[in-house]
Amino acid sequence: MKRIGVVDTTFARFDMGAAAVGQLKRLKKASEKMRVKRVVVPGIKDLAVAAKVLLDEGFDIVLACGMVGSEPIDEQCAFVADLGLQQAQVLAGRPILGVFVYEREARDEQQLAWLMERRTEEHATNAYNLLYHPDVLLRQAGTGQRQGFPDAGPIRVKR
Repeated sequence: MKRIGVVDTTFARFDMGAAAVGQLKRLKKASEKMRVKRVVVPGIKDLAVAAKVLLDEGFDIVLACGMVGSEPIDEQCAFVADLGLQQAQVLAGRPILGVFVYEREARDEQQLAWLMERRTEEHATNAYNLLYHPDVLLRQAGTGQRQGFPDAGPIRVKR
């Protein structure tokens, strides 16, 4: 049985954890055995420890979801949080997919909510594919995939 952890925060202004769990449930095929566990922490700097605990409990992969506010201190906190996630996954030897949405990425609250849902669902799909269908990611290598906004596409060079 594959085990996927979802860690999200109370700071986020959208329920990113619910979006991740919902997407995983939609993707799961009847023949696949999957356990999903969700943990909620206060803010993004708390994600790394919660994710590492899940990996230590035997989870195969963790989605770490958080929103980054628009103030300079928020961006500094996101950087620190990302470093913690990097360290946690290296120590555990298993992946943590960081799903961060920066408030400044959106022009208004409607777009922010859309982006938070879309990016979270696309990262949940990536986690699912890493565990069940790595060939899908192999086919996407070098294609400029983006989570949330439209894909960038591959570089086209005339020779």
